[in-house]
Amino acid sequence: MIKNKKFYRKKYQALRMKLLKEEIYDLSDKIVSILKTIPVWDKNTYHLFISSKQKNEVETKKILSYLYDLGKVVVTSKMLPDKKLIHLRVNPSTRFIQNDYNILEPDSSEEILSTNLDVIIIPLLCFDKNGNRVGYGGGYYDKFLSKTENAVMKIGLSFFEPVDCIDGITELDVPLDICVTPEKVYDFRKTI
Repeated sequence: MIKNKKFYRKKYQALRMKLLKEEIYDLSDKIVSILKTIPVWDKNTYHLFISSKQKNEVETKKILSYLYDLGKVVVTSKMLPDKKLIHLRVNPSTRFIQNDYNILEPDSSEEILSTNLDVIIIPLLCFDKNGNRVGYGGGYYDKFLSKTENAVMKIGLSFFEPVDCIDGITELDVPLDICVTPEKVYDFRKTI
């Protein structure tokens, strides 16, 4: 059987939905603790996804608070009808509104260009040992990531360890630089 993105998407959505609330919070806390040890906190502008409880995503509230405490510029996305994302600056007083997909989006107006981002923390369902990720299949993040600067740090957060290889990866799929699990950091950057 070919283990492509469709296969892994279905498998890992099901695995994630089996997680209990307590497990999600425990695993998320472990991921956040490990994430804080990575030397990426000296940058200025951070893009963070706002986690969806309905999708049992890694909880990102503590990361958001940490970024605010560090005085960083924090940005998150808002979906547009044409499968594009705009990126809006948020702060502790930002109001979030649920969109048609039950995703919380900022009700703010200061747009930040994707070329001005230093670090992007990315949602995913699973990833492989080469840094390729499987998302929800809409292509939103791949389109977004393809428009960022090469130097931007792309960090995924996963409840699960990597699979060996995801078949069907194309040039449109933008790999991660780093992925953090509850157990460790996977660094995919090429070292010389």
